[in-house]
Amino acid sequence: MTFRRRPIPRSHDYPESSLRYTAILAGSVRVYPDGREVCVDSLAGWREYKRRVKVMLERQGGHCSLCGKKLALNHATFEHQRRRGMGAAWRDDRIVKDGQDWNRAAHWVCNSAKG
Repeated sequence: MTFRRRPIPRSHDYPESSLRYTAILAGSVRVYPDGREVCVDSLAGWREYKRRVKVMLERQGGHCSLCGKKLALNHATFEHQRRRGMGAAWRDDRIVKDGQDWNRAAHWVCNSAKG
């Protein structure tokens, strides 16, 4: 006899602000007190994430930051300067930090090989 479990419902109603972060861009990005920006797991957050990848790709002249080969937008992903370890606790989705280019775009294959 098998029991069917109900999946845990996921709520995507993110609060505008919290003691830990404030929300910008209609709630699609969280800004933490240390300045990190993190695109949330929602449709609006995903669109903002892809928009940032597109900006980085244009900034790089359409080339991968790791291998230097041509890179199409549909194969591009974030190549974070600072690792996203600890369950992405230090993730930073900014593309400019202190007036300098911060993160870059890379092939998802190159990025996963990097680790």
